[in-house]
Parts: sequence; C-alpha cells; structure tokens
Amino acid sequence: MTGVIFWNTLRRSWRGGLYWGIGIALLGLYALIVIPNVDMLKQYADLVASMPPALMQLFGTSDAASLATPAGFLGFAFFSYTLLILSAYGVIAGLNITANEEDRGILDVTLSLPIPRWRLVAERLLAYTVIVVLMLMLTFVAMWMVLQSNPMEIGAGRLLEGVVNMLPSTLLVLTFTALAGTALRSRGIAAAVASAFVIVSYFVDFIGNAASDTAASAVRVLSYFNYYNGGTIMSTGLVWGNVILLLVFAALFAAAALWFFQRRDIGV
Repeated sequence: MTGVIFWNTLRRSWRGGLYWGIGIALLGLYALIVIPNVDMLKQYADLVASMPPALMQLFGTSDAASLATPAGFLGFAFFSYTLLILSAYGVIAGLNITANEEDRGILDVTLSLPIPRWRLVAERLLAYTVIVVLMLMLTFVAMWMVLQSNPMEIGAGRLLEGVVNMLPSTLLVLTFTALAGTALRSRGIAAAVASAFVIVSYFVDFIGNAASDTAASAVRVLSYFNYYNGGTIMSTGLVWGNVILLLVFAALFAAAALWFFQRRDIGV
C-alpha cells in the first residue's frame, strides 16, 4: 500500500494543477510580450518616477529606472503579484489534505485503508508539492521558450531563480492550511484562518512598504511576503536565507499538521 495515497492524489488533482499552471504561464507570457515595447517601458518608468517615494515603496519599488529594463519590469509586473495567485492555490490544496473530506463525512472511509494516519497527510502534502513544482516548471518552460524566440536582456538562470523563488512561500501556505484543517474540526473555520493568514500577511507587507519609517515597517517580519522579494528577484537573485527560513517554517507547519491529525477524533 506504499504510495497509494500519493498516487491517488496526483491522479485526482493533476488536471486542476495543470489549469492553474497554464493560467500562471499565460500571465508570464503576457508580461514578456509587453517588454519589447521600449517606449511603453520608458513611459511606465517615468510615471512611477513621478510618484512620491512613499507611494513607490507601496508598490514594492524604490528604483523607477529599473522598471524601464526588461528584467525590472518582469519582476514588478509578474513576480510581484503571482505569489497571491499561488497562495490562493495553496489554500485550496491545503483544504484538500483532510478538511474537505472531513466536512463531507467521508474521511473515515479513507482512514479505513490499512495505512497509518500520518501517511495520509504526508503523502497528500507530497503530492501537492509535486503538483506545485510541475506548475512552476510549466511556467518557466513557457517563458523560456518565448525568450529563446525573442531574445531580451533576461538570462535563463535569473528567470529560473524568479520561478523557484515562488516555491517556498507557496509551500508555506499549503502546509499552514493543512495545519488549520487538521487542528480545527470545521472546514469553514480552517478556510477562514488560512485565508486570513494570506490576506493579513499581504497587507502587513504592503503597508509596511509604504510606511518604511514607522512601526508598521518593523511588523513586516511577520509576513511571509517580506521574505519573497518578488519585485527585486530579477536584479538580486535568490536570497537563500529567506528561502531556507520559509522552507523551515513550511516543514514545521507540516510536522504540526501530522501531530494534530494523529491525536484527535475525526468528525463524521
């Protein structure tokens, strides 16, 4: 019975992941299509440069000139906001670990299989991790092919770093949602807690960016968006300290989900 939950989860969920991956790839392709319009990039950079510094920081940039470059524009227009979409997928997938079946009263049927409880959570988390990786691979390949046919000042290595940078935060949301689903008996409450985690994290980082000289900026350390650096990834590359930190917390959330699921009764 080894891997039966893993393969069953992949079989049931890969199509949904494919559609999400196609949607994200199309967003990336749209940004790449716009980049060759040099005049548009310059006008966009001039518009951003005319904004007050606080407003520029609100949108995650302090260097308007970088937006006139292909790499800078791609970081701002695509990587800055794609994590929100992936976070939504992380919440939906995380609820599929246990919460949705428990809410429908059929989780006990799955648990009737001769496998330990912890493997149900672990194999489903692994399956959705694989799906997220495949989604990001699809995005990278699609964008890389466009770059090959229309060369720009964007290296394939830096593009890969930008795509890989989305993985740790997505896994963090996935495992946090799984934890909420295993620790709480109500799917609705688990969904609300996970959604609040994403929304509050986003606005804590968003407002902290705008108010960089206030206490709001210090609170950004509590937001996982603060460790994502999507807007600057194309110029700075991966910040390995942030990547490791996010992966460590994702592993802790996954371990906590396993612990809670092992020790509580299942709703029927």
